Amino acid sequence: MLGILFIYWIWKAFTNLALEYDKNKWTYFFIGIAGYYGSTAIAGFAVGLVSVFVSGIDTNEDSFINPGWNILFVFCGALGCYGVYKLLESRGEKEKRLYKKEGIESIGVRDEN
Repeated sequence: MLGILFIYWIWKAFTNLALEYDKNKWTYFFIGIAGYYGSTAIAGFAVGLVSVFVSGIDTNEDSFINPGWNILFVFCGALGCYGVYKLLESRGEKEKRLYKKEGIESIGVRDEN
C-alpha cells in the first residue's frame, strides 16, 4: 500500500514539474519512477557489496530480512528521486531563461549561470 502512495506522489510531483516547463508529463513521470527504483537498487547493491567485503557476511542469512533494511532502501530511493527532481527543475529553469532571450543579439551568447 505504501508503494502505491509513493508512486502517486512521484507521479504528482513530476507531472506538475513537466506542466510547469511545458514538457511531456509521462516522460517526466517515468524518469521519476526510474530514479526512485534505480536509487533503491543501487543502494541495495552497495549495501550487499559492503557487507560482503567488510565483514564477510553471507547475504543469504536472515539478518537481511527485516524492516530496517527496507526503510533504509525506501529512504535512499526517495533521496535519489528528489535528486532527479531537482536536476530536472534546474534544467527547466535554465531552458526557460535561455528561451526568454529573444532576438538576433542572443544568437551565440552563452548563459553565464
